Amino acid sequence: MSDRRGFFSALSSLMLGTAKEQSPFYPHLPGYRQEGRSACSECVSSSCVRVCPESIVIREAGAVPVLDFSRRGCTFCAECAHACEHDLFASAPAVRIDAEVRIAIAECLAWNQTICRSCADVCNDRAIEFTGLFNPQINAERCSACGFCIGVCPGYAISVRPKESV
Repeated sequence: MSDRRGFFSALSSLMLGTAKEQSPFYPHLPGYRQEGRSACSECVSSSCVRVCPESIVIREAGAVPVLDFSRRGCTFCAECAHACEHDLFASAPAVRIDAEVRIAIAECLAWNQTICRSCADVCNDRAIEFTGLFNPQINAERCSACGFCIGVCPGYAISVRPKESV
């Protein structure tokens, strides 16, 4: 653990029995078309990584670039789409990321009777709604999965996941 917050978050997960070993999920860039996967993995310039003003686009060698929301979120500026040499993005500007954001109640400070509105304060979509003073919930209709709420959560209670099939 590199910091005290991470230590206590892990400790509470162990005590509550909610600790799970999961590999992190990193969503695709907004507007990215899956059919271009082979051309994307052969790209050597990684221009999408360099042009991101939020520095959230990451890419391992030979892999498709993805978003890392650990510090910041996506502003949907489309700089990655404009920089792509292989034209692998939808022509219409993206306003959502194909993922869903969830709050883990056991780790959320607000759900555990501590006043915290860190996630709601940064949500431009106004997708995080509180029941009373506590109990934040994400309104899936409003949420664009931009990720800004993830990095600011002091309890690491917010995560991004693939959308569940209905």
